[in-house]
Amino acid sequence: MIRFMSWATVAALLSAPAFAQGVHVFDNPCERGPVPYWNTINHSRSQFIDFIQEVRPGMPRDLASVIAHEVCDDITIVGNSDALTARLRVLLREYGY
Repeated sequence: MIRFMSWATVAALLSAPAFAQGVHVFDNPCERGPVPYWNTINHSRSQFIDFIQEVRPGMPRDLASVIAHEVCDDITIVGNSDALTARLRVLLREYGY
């Protein structure tokens, strides 16, 4: 599978202050079928939703699911770690996290 995003980068951007920092790593956040640019076969993994809730513990699961879906649904950034990381950060801010 393609590695979509450096989750070590996400962890550095999303984790708690340095005194309470933990390392959060998640590889391949979005399951994609044999043709990764077909929007209809893209969906998020439940493990990615779990990851989002891990980096934002107070977030409801349904909201984490929406964010995961929006990240994975953006096929313009497939395979671009920096863009996927940035998209996740934007969505977390947009939803107040």
